[in-house]
Amino acid sequence: MKKGMQQFSRSAIIPIKFMAVMGLFLAFAVIMQLEFMPGFIQSTGSMIKSMMDAMMNNLSIIFCVAIASSMAKKNKLEAGVLAVIAFLMFLAANNAWLSSQHMLAKEGAVGLYGTGQNMVLGFQVVDMNVFLGMILGILTAYIHNKFGNKKFIDILSIYGGPRLAFIIMIPVTLALAISLCYVWPVINKGINSTSSFILGAGAIGVFLYGFGNRFLIPTGLHHLLWMPFCFTAIGGTATIGGKVYTGAVNIFYAEMANIGSITSLDPSIRFAFFGFSKVFASIPIALAIIHMANKNRQEEIKGMVLPGAFVGTVAGITEPLDFSYLFAAPQLWFVHSLLAGLSEALLWQFGIRTFVKDGVIDTAVSNAVFSPSLTKIHWFIIFGLVMSAVWYFSFVFLIKKLDLKTPGREEVPEMAGVNSSVTEDSPVSSSEPTVALANDGSRFDTLVEGLGGRSNIETLNNCFTRLRIDVLDPEKIDKDKIKTFPGQKGLIIDKNNIQIVMGMGVQSIREDMAEELGME
Repeated sequence: MKKGMQQFSRSAIIPIKFMAVMGLFLAFAVIMQLEFMPGFIQSTGSMIKSMMDAMMNNLSIIFCVAIASSMAKKNKLEAGVLAVIAFLMFLAANNAWLSSQHMLAKEGAVGLYGTGQNMVLGFQVVDMNVFLGMILGILTAYIHNKFGNKKFIDILSIYGGPRLAFIIMIPVTLALAISLCYVWPVINKGINSTSSFILGAGAIGVFLYGFGNRFLIPTGLHHLLWMPFCFTAIGGTATIGGKVYTGAVNIFYAEMANIGSITSLDPSIRFAFFGFSKVFASIPIALAIIHMANKNRQEEIKGMVLPGAFVGTVAGITEPLDFSYLFAAPQLWFVHSLLAGLSEALLWQFGIRTFVKDGVIDTAVSNAVFSPSLTKIHWFIIFGLVMSAVWYFSFVFLIKKLDLKTPGREEVPEMAGVNSSVTEDSPVSSSEPTVALANDGSRFDTLVEGLGGRSNIETLNNCFTRLRIDVLDPEKIDKDKIKTFPGQKGLIIDKNNIQIVMGMGVQSIREDMAEELGME
């Protein structure tokens, strides 16, 4: 169950990476349309905004294709095509059933808002928003993995493989389209009740959400917490510019695109505060670790943690820094998570409405569109600096009080003929290590051997910063050999699932490794 959830969460990350870029371009487009801009700049901004709106208004099919192709073990291209087909079949079948049973809702003063139905690619269907894409993506991947490799005799070979998966998807999609006409309204009530409960919990709800988002990072399950709040009705619903948007991030981007009519930011923004600890905690934590390191190792530790702190602050990718101390001092991780939740709760209580999902770049561009009177970004910065000091002194105190073995404080045994310490004069590179070529030209021999050989590797994927690998036999794993792989910053082993923290260049590493191993 946990393995399946982790696989789903890393699949759903794919479209979210693109959405981060979309948000930046949407912000630029809005700025380009300001009144003082030249006419051709405004026109260009309007076109870019329309392009980004097209993506934002069709997230469901994007998630469907991304999840299906990512979760497919083989023939990922065919799985993606099947996902598109299944999505279109669902829309047609769902609309046809609603029509035949006289269940189609009538438009009111605000369109179909509040009816439980919506227009998707020209079809009026049960309004499931991104959930539809997620469900169909998972279902398509399951059918594809189970039946997509079945072969028939030559005369029937055209019906084998991915085509067999398509044949099976036809009745499955039809049954799903009909059943959800009756089941989804009930589920939707449950979602609305959950959302109302969390929203009604006020600062306590924000604290628990913020704490969980940070604390679950080592498991990789944090995506399952923040994604529903950011992209589905669990995070809230709002009508903006005559259209209905669900989820904190979607609502904020819609407000950005309709800046002229926005007088206050929707309360759902409380679920887009989780970048606060990325922006204001990364550097203080790194400085605390450096300060508490043994004097003869401080230069070495600077090169180890400062690049990760910089990336965490600027881009919002904190795993390289997180894993530098997480396993050595889990008490610090718990306190870090508490401070993250507390900070977000206080942001909400103080009336600060700054959108801070990732790092400094995303935060600056996204909030520049709005008046400071709406975002309270000046108070956001002041509060952030105060909390930075809290993070720094909390870490320094705990490291000293509990004698925690953070980087630079480990007990390194002396070995004969080997200098086990790093002197203050030792040169240390602060750049991220790269994956070096072995003598035979292969870059990944050591890693593959550590994973039990090529035949033991079942799947190879990545998220923002980690290689995520499923192996067939966990007994064949050699931890020490994996840890010698250049560039790795952390290792998590959970039965058959291996996570290797690599940093922001992980995707190119995964692609090169997949090509070398002959995997998709």
